[in-house]
Amino acid sequence: MSEDELAERAADEGLTVEPGSKGSVVWGVGQILLFHLLQIPLAAMTMFLSLAVISVSQLAYVIPAIVVARRKGHEETVKGIIIAASVSALLNIACTGYVFYNLKIN
Repeated sequence: MSEDELAERAADEGLTVEPGSKGSVVWGVGQILLFHLLQIPLAAMTMFLSLAVISVSQLAYVIPAIVVARRKGHEETVKGIIIAASVSALLNIACTGYVFYNLKIN
């Protein structure tokens, strides 16, 4: 799809596309890493329970970030956001499972 077709399609959907810019995967990953810093005060408020369910609590900032990036036409940034969120969710699930598996009472 050419840039002109992309601009027309975006205009039809009420979106804005910056010419020649589709964002950056690295910026999307960086955004999520910066947003993960929000987990620090959240962890303090929830007595570190939020760290065990970071996969769920990160949805509060991942979904709006995806919506904003998509509206701006930054498809590469959306890819980076999804990659970073998926990796952190998988790591969280694996680590939480490992800890709870090793804490079982015999």
